[in-house]
Formats: sequence, structure tokens, C-alpha cells
Amino acid sequence: MRNIFLTILIFKIFIGISQSYFFGDFQQRHPIEKKLYLDDQHHSISKPVLLDSGLKQEMQNGVWLYGNPSDTVKFLVLPLVDAGLKYNSTDQDLANALSMGAQFNYFNNKWNTQWRLGYSLGMLSNYESSNLTKRPFAPGIGYLNNDSSHTYSQPLAEGYISYQPHRFFNLSAGVGKNMIGDGYRSLYLSDYAPAYPFLKMESTFWKVKYINLWSLHHDRNTARFTNQKWSSLHALSFNITKWLNLSLFESIIWQGKDTLNNRGFDFNYLNPFIFFRPVEYGIGSSDNSFFGGGLKIRLPRKIILYQHLILDEFLLSAFQDGSGWWGNKYGIQVGMRFFDLFAFEGLYSLIEWNAVRPYTYSHMNSMQNYGHRNQSLAHPLESNFREFLALIGYQKNNLDFWVKYAYQQFGRDFQNYNFGGDMFQPYTSRAGGDYGHEIGQGNTINQHQFEIRTSLLLVALSNTKLFTQFNYRYNSSINNTITESFLFSIGITSNLWQSYLDY
Repeated sequence: MRNIFLTILIFKIFIGISQSYFFGDFQQRHPIEKKLYLDDQHHSISKPVLLDSGLKQEMQNGVWLYGNPSDTVKFLVLPLVDAGLKYNSTDQDLANALSMGAQFNYFNNKWNTQWRLGYSLGMLSNYESSNLTKRPFAPGIGYLNNDSSHTYSQPLAEGYISYQPHRFFNLSAGVGKNMIGDGYRSLYLSDYAPAYPFLKMESTFWKVKYINLWSLHHDRNTARFTNQKWSSLHALSFNITKWLNLSLFESIIWQGKDTLNNRGFDFNYLNPFIFFRPVEYGIGSSDNSFFGGGLKIRLPRKIILYQHLILDEFLLSAFQDGSGWWGNKYGIQVGMRFFDLFAFEGLYSLIEWNAVRPYTYSHMNSMQNYGHRNQSLAHPLESNFREFLALIGYQKNNLDFWVKYAYQQFGRDFQNYNFGGDMFQPYTSRAGGDYGHEIGQGNTINQHQFEIRTSLLLVALSNTKLFTQFNYRYNSSINNTITESFLFSIGITSNLWQSYLDY
């Protein structure tokens, strides 16, 4: 916390124009993402959404009525509450979650800030904990206080401070989540893992948006060394034409301290305009880096086609010969988004397919995996999986309803063999030889998930809503073991990010 407040003090020296971020889950972001995806003047790749003057006008209708920040000085204190009950009818267990606190918002013509302070505690239902086979954690929250009872209890301190010294440039810092991607899932950087300290620069000029993000993460590994690790990423979005967008992405992870030295933050990765791989070679390190790229195509009838590719390690010759070389670690995403489906305003839909090869996002040093607090910084299923996902929703004023289905096939480790589905395991412990590796290897699970959610938005700035939710999961393993589970949830929530139960 000391470092956070020091950063805030430094930022107050700048004189700029206030430009606020909009937070929200997939449902709440829909109205503003409609403009982002259909307007060739904006970029949709990064969340939370940085609101310019044009996007703020979209906040005057429906769910945005209560969330419109004034251009004059404005200080808001909002109550923060997450209170819900979760009932698993299969096991007949009842779980609860409670977060209490306050959200502090301040806007003026020079800078803006938003912070959430409080306390969070609760218990995972059997529906949630039964799928945490790799390691214990509270999804989107962090470590469990008690692994056997699946309870958590921890203070809540998240927020940011943002400055815009020039209309082309924005600088922000804080503790929170970031997402880079165009789909429901992200193979680049998702909002699934818990919040973390970060420093971010966003530059928007001509047809280009360029993002630099530096962040600090935590990993359980060994008691002998510090569990801190650092990451740096670059993301570029280029509107080539009115209907075609190109995106490029790179990221690198390095361990803060090991047996030989205490690196801390490596200033070699501070340069925002250089590729990470040459820097890694130049300093003689073996950090974990990967690269990605994607296309987004705007089709008639408000349809968006998007595709993302992530390369961890890749050898073209090994790919062409179809040998299943373990080192060909990559992921693919293809999807379509529909706005005002069938010309019916407020009706939206998404269809998406994801596939990630075994051992992707992992590293020979387990402390340099692409994870944070026992959770993936990308897809919740981590690696060694394929997924088909479809959802359809309808939004009218402050009401939102959606139905979602997901089919997932993934491979789990068994008999202490690493089959590539757990990114926290070093890839040097892989099962089998160097060849013959394929998606779903190991204990193959075929899983179906179904979700219905209804919500009523009360306060947009804090994303406070009343909700009811139904989840169903059915899976079968390679040994014909079949399990199914039901979960009913009801409550009031101020969660600023998507709460994922579909994995």
C-alpha cells in the first residue's frame, strides 16, 4: 500500500485532462462495447474501457444514467456490498459470500481516481470447489484461508489514479485487473485472476492504440525465496480500414528473486518501443515470453468476426510434420459477436471457439508461469483444452438477461504425471517423450456447462445489481466417471468484473 500511495503522490504533479475508466462485467459493458466494435474511430481490445468525450455521451441512456461523471469537480462515496447465497442441490450444501466497504470516486478537469476499500469473506460452494483439482484458490479473489473448508477472508483494496497530460496519452496506476482481447475469453490477458499492482500507459493517435502495462504478481512456490514476479506487456491495435483491425501482443514474465540474484523490477523491460525477445537474449536471461496477433473484421448487420493467435514457443518444421512436438505451444481463438441481433435492439449474442496446446503459458521455472495467486492470467482452463462457447442476452434499460452454454474438452494430470494442463508445473516434468502430445491428453474430461442469469442494475458506477443465477455442469472422464452438479445463486453484488463459473 505504501508504494501505491507514493505513486499517487507522484502523479499529482502532472497537469492533464481527466479521462476516466469504465469498469463492468460482460453484461454491463455491452452498450458501450456496441459503439466500440461498430465505430472505426475506437478500439475495443483493452478493458477497462478508457472513456473519451464521445463514449461518455453513450452513458446518458439506460444503464448509464447513474454512471455519468460530471466534467466539473465531483466527489462520490458509494456503499460497496456483495452479499449472496449459493445452494448446490446435488450435495445440498449452502455457501455464502459477503463483502462490505465503500467506493471513493473523484473527478475533476485534471485527474480522476477511484478506490474500493473494505473486507471480503465467504465460502466456496461444492460446485465451485469440486473443479479446483489443480490447486486451492478462491476464483477471482486469491488464496483460501482454509483449504479444507474452502473459506476466504481478506481486506479489499483496489483502485486506480489516472492522468491525461495530452489528448493522445493517458497514464494510470493502481491495484486492479486488466483485460486485453476482443472475446468473452482472452488468450492474451483476462480479468479472471485477482487484482494486482500495475502501471499502464495508453497512447491513441491516428488509427492506432498502443498499450504498455507493467505489473507485479504473486506465486506460491517455495518458502526459500520470495514469491514475487513481474510482467511487462505491449499491445497494439491498428484500424487498417473501416472494417478491418489488426492487433499485436507480446508479454514477458520474470522472477523477482532466485538463488543467484535479486532482480526485482528489470528496467531493461521498461522501454515501451522494443521487442522483449531481443532484450531477453541481450541480458542472458531465460524469462517466459510469448507473442500474439489477431484480426477483427466488421461485417454487415452489426456482426463482428475476430481471431486471435498466441505463440509461446513454436517451430514451423515440427508443426508441418504433425509430430506433436511438446515445444509447439500455442493457442487459437475464433469468434463472432452480434449486436441488435435480428434487428432487435438490445438483443446480443456471441459464439466463440478456443483451443490451447499442452504446456502453453508454463515455464521450466515454475515461478515464471503466466499465473497470479494460483490462477491463470489468461484462460481459466489454462492449457491443454478446447472449448466451444455460445451466449445470447437481452438488455432493456437496467434489466439484463442471458443464457450461456459451454462445451469443454481438457486433459488433467493423473498418477503424478504432468500432461500439460497445469501451467504451474514446470514443463521439464512433462509426461512421455518430446513427441506425440495433443490437446486433451492425460485424463480426458468432456464437460458441458449451462448458465441462466438475470440482473437488475442499481448503481452503474459501482456496478451494484440484484441478481439470480442458475448453473449446471455435466462431465465425463476417460474412465467413464460421470458427475453432474446444480448451483442456484441469489444476492446483491458490486463486483466490477466478470465472475466466471463456466470452467
